[in-house]
Order: sequence, then structure tokens, then C-alpha cells
Amino acid sequence: MIWKIILFVFITFFFTAILAISQQKTNLSFERITLPQLAPAITVLILFLIYGNLPASINFSLDKSILCKSLIAFVFPLILFAITFFIGKQIGLNVKITEKLSKLIPVMLVGMLLGALGEEIGWRSFLQPVLEKKSSILFASIIIGLIWGLWHVGHYKNGFLFMTGFLLFTTSASIIIAWLLRNTEYNLIVAAIFHLSINIGFVFFFYNSLEDGKFMLINGIVWLIPAIGIIIMNGKVFYEIAK
Repeated sequence: MIWKIILFVFITFFFTAILAISQQKTNLSFERITLPQLAPAITVLILFLIYGNLPASINFSLDKSILCKSLIAFVFPLILFAITFFIGKQIGLNVKITEKLSKLIPVMLVGMLLGALGEEIGWRSFLQPVLEKKSSILFASIIIGLIWGLWHVGHYKNGFLFMTGFLLFTTSASIIIAWLLRNTEYNLIVAAIFHLSINIGFVFFFYNSLEDGKFMLINGIVWLIPAIGIIIMNGKVFYEIAK
């Protein structure tokens, strides 16, 4: 298992760099699609060609339960971002909601959806089931959250405070997604909608202050609170290794 994870991380980071350089060279608009987000999906395809199978199939099944979880997956991140924004305003941070959102979102929506799918095929359709074969849901979620956060190498320039908040956010988000994915066979629709909502939330609430370390740290703490609540409510389910 460990070698599959190491290989996945190495190939993902490698193709992330290649796609980022390619995007810069071709001047493809970052508002339409961010090519590095496709790296996790490309890595899964390569690993499938190497090993001949995957620990879990890419699941697009749809029923009432998935529709309900998809609705929660869309609304939950936006509520947490709104709380972060409100706190930021109250303590005097220079934050403001994105202007001309009605024009911006339609242009970016397809790119954000493709990016969400590209990432979640790697994070939740591959890495989550691989880790859960030998570890608990909580441990798997924390590892994925850290990899997911550190994979955003472009944020390193924003400093230690920013990255601390960002890693709190990605780790907490991973725990919340894992909770939503329980009993769904790692449904990609739920994971992708959650990720899409995160992308929309960043555009709406963070577009004008994306490099603000204090704002990101507040965001990380806001996301950590429901993540801890989920862990407490689920008890042994999150701690025990699946048999």
C-alpha cells in the first residue's frame, strides 16, 4: 500500500508541475480551467495501466440518498465560508465579497467543475479507499488532507500563517467529505459537488483576499470545528480500521 501512495504522490506532483508550465507557456486562461487540477486524475489512469485495477471503481451512481448528500455537499462549504467571512469582517480584516459575480461564475463554472472532478478522482476515488484498506477513516482523511494542502505549492509564497490555516482547512474538509462519503462507495458525484462548492466559495468570499494569512487561519479554524464534531459524533466508526 505504501508504495502505491508514494507513487501516486510522486506522479501527481510531477504532472502538476508539467501542466502548470504548459498552462503558462500556452497562456490558457486560469479563469476557465486550471490544468494542474487534472494531475490527480491523470495519475490514477497511469496507476490503472501499471497495476491493471484500482481499489475502488469510479462511482457515478445516483439515487435519493446521493441527491440528499449532494445537496448537503453543496451547501455546507458555502455556509462555512460565509461564517469565515462574517468573522473576518467583525475583526476588521479587509475582506469583501467578489464584485461582478454574475459574470465571473458562469465563465469559471466549467473549469471549476472539471478541476473538481480531476482532483477528486485522485483524492477520494483512489487515495481514500487505498488508505482505508489499512487504516481508519480518520487517519486516511488526515493524510489526504495534508497531501491535498501541500499539493497547492503556489500557496507556499503566502507564508507560514497562511499555510497553517490552509492545511487546517484541507484536513478538516477531508474529514467532512469522508463523513459524507460513508455508505456511498466513494461516490464521485458527492465528492465533486463538495469540491465545486469549495471552489465557488473561494471565488465568492476569498477572491479579493486570497493571500491574507489571518483570513485563511480563521477559515481553517471555522472548518476544524464541524470536523471535530463529526469525529466525536461518529465515534468508533472513524477510529477503527475497516475489516
